[in-house]
Formats: sequence, structure tokens, C-alpha cells
Amino acid sequence: MRNQNAVQQPKKYINSLIIFYLLLPFAYLGYVMFSLSQTNSNYYTFLYSDPLNSILLLSVMICFIWAYILWKLKELNQYKTLPSYLMCMAVSQLFIGNIIGVVFTVITRIKTKKFPSNTNVQKGELQCKFLSILNIILTLIVVSAFIRLSF
Repeated sequence: MRNQNAVQQPKKYINSLIIFYLLLPFAYLGYVMFSLSQTNSNYYTFLYSDPLNSILLLSVMICFIWAYILWKLKELNQYKTLPSYLMCMAVSQLFIGNIIGVVFTVITRIKTKKFPSNTNVQKGELQCKFLSILNIILTLIVVSAFIRLSF
């Protein structure tokens, strides 16, 4: 009984983090819909009206991809590689300014430190690595856009 509870607790943290990163795109979509209803314009006009809107779109795409990576790792029982992905995720979220995401990711990293892993499954790890590299590139694009808008 104790062992099953020890396994379920870290999964609960991972599931909470996945839900958090999946809710961010929906919150952005709600913001966009509210803004569109206030201005009576279309989505392309909204995106082109302010460069920050495009940057926010990229930021929520980054969060959505991180949620997919976490879900995929959890599905494949690849918990051994999870700490490195969580650290990349925390740095990425720190760069795009999602401080709440950084805090949740660090808490999940601490709570899932010694979680048993299935090392026999290797089939989805390449996809997760590719998506992580894509997310890091997107994060650098967002950071450079923030810097360019600031100066």
C-alpha cells in the first residue's frame, strides 16, 4: 500500500503540471476572444495590431509543446530523463517570463527526484528530444523579440 502511494504522488505532480501548461493556451484563447469581441476585428488584425500579441502566441505554443513532452514522457514511463526536461522547461519558462510556470516546474522537479523509471522503452525519446530542441529555439526567438521590442 505504501509503495503504491509513493508512486501515485509524483504522478499527481506531473499531471498537475501538464494541466497547468495545457490551461495556458486556453487562457490566451479566452483573452484573444475577449479582445476580438471588444474591438470587432478578426484574428489577423489582432495579431498585426501589436507585436506583443504575436510573442504571446509563441509563448503559449511553447507551453503547449512542453505539456505534450511531459505527457509523452509520462506515457512512456521515461521518468529517468524527466529531471533534465524539467530543468530545460524551467529555464525556458523563466526566459519567456512565466514565473508561475517556473515555480510549478521546480516543485515538480523536487517532488519527482527519485521516481522509478522504465528504461526499456526508447521509442518516443527521440520525438521528445526533437520537440525540446524546437522549444528551446522558440524560446530564444521569443526572448530576442522581447529584447528587440524593449529597445
